[in-house]
Amino acid sequence: MQDNTFTSPVEINLVRLLSTLSTSLDFSNHGILRHHHRVALISLEIGRQAHMPTAELVELFKAAIIHDIGAVTWKEKLRLFQFDVESPWDHCQKGAELLAGIPDFKTTSAIIKYHHDHWYGDNPSGLSKSDIPLASRIIHLADRVDVLIKPDRFILEQRDDILKKIRAMAGTIFDPELVNMLRRRASRDSFWLDLTSPWIEQRLLDLLPHAGNYSSRNFLILARLFGRVVDSKSPFTYRHSIYVGSVARVLAEAAHLTAENCFLIESAALLHDIGKLAVSEEIIEKPGKLNETEFIQVRQHAYYTYWLLKQAVPGLPIAKWAACHHEKLDGTGYPFGLGKEQLDCESRIIAIADLFTALREDRPYRSGLAWPEIETIIRRQAMSGTIDPDLTLLLIQNRPRLDQIWNEID
Repeated sequence: MQDNTFTSPVEINLVRLLSTLSTSLDFSNHGILRHHHRVALISLEIGRQAHMPTAELVELFKAAIIHDIGAVTWKEKLRLFQFDVESPWDHCQKGAELLAGIPDFKTTSAIIKYHHDHWYGDNPSGLSKSDIPLASRIIHLADRVDVLIKPDRFILEQRDDILKKIRAMAGTIFDPELVNMLRRRASRDSFWLDLTSPWIEQRLLDLLPHAGNYSSRNFLILARLFGRVVDSKSPFTYRHSIYVGSVARVLAEAAHLTAENCFLIESAALLHDIGKLAVSEEIIEKPGKLNETEFIQVRQHAYYTYWLLKQAVPGLPIAKWAACHHEKLDGTGYPFGLGKEQLDCESRIIAIADLFTALREDRPYRSGLAWPEIETIIRRQAMSGTIDPDLTLLLIQNRPRLDQIWNEID
């Protein structure tokens, strides 16, 4: 496994970053759904037909590509794939709350909050018709179009049936003018073929070539957001990623890493479990020991973390650092079976931060452990050659700071 060596701050393409991270929101028991990519593409096509300025198209994209961020569990996601969803607004509100206070995402939060509001009204928001944000109306329409697409039928054979059903709801559920714009845009075969194309992300990049870039430090903001999403999958992990990120940052500073690497390692630690969105909550919350099949399914999460982050932030070593949190210095870890020669300081830090946090937290099968028990376990693992002994000592020496952070995020 090769990774680029980090040397200086790197500009990260915003469209690629959000497109790739949104893939984590599309894991379900049916595989990777690509729902967010298709909704974003349909939304942009309608937005262009409406002659929205570039700045508004960027905001439309930012909301569309993560519009269902408030639906984290597999059960919630599958419910939203019923065309006539009952009371769909809970996940809209949750998504808006997750984005609240995130710099550069204030507009995104508002758009997501109303993205299931019906055109005629009778919404919890009290809004109707043109009072509903334009971007919210567009995403609602695009979202329902995508839900009507059947994966087992050729896309061009479906368009007439899809448009017929959408037209029947113009003026009630959907903005009638937007439905007309959709019809005009959807008259082209390429509109539909793009939706099932393996190059859909490239199509998004083509539509927004000047959406802007993120610096590695700004990336930390999004890492915190997606860390919160991962943690919300289960009540047993409600602060896991956030605390792993904080512990990794404390250890990185104690190990005298550069300021830039401290930012990056915290980002990597916040996202280390993003691949766990590919694991069902029934397994994550199982109160007893996992069987062999269940454990195999859990083990895949680090692999998914690697490839999600590898594509999201090319040119940075975040993917390796995050994905190696279950690797061991003696080569017995997973998913790559790396040994001490291949595991750099940053990867070792996140592995220890994850182990320490997991021991401290409650789990379905046990209560969180006290410091003496945790210290005994990590010292034993350091002596056996699975985790770094010097970093283990640093962790123990920083107990007061780690306790303070733990209490602050309780």
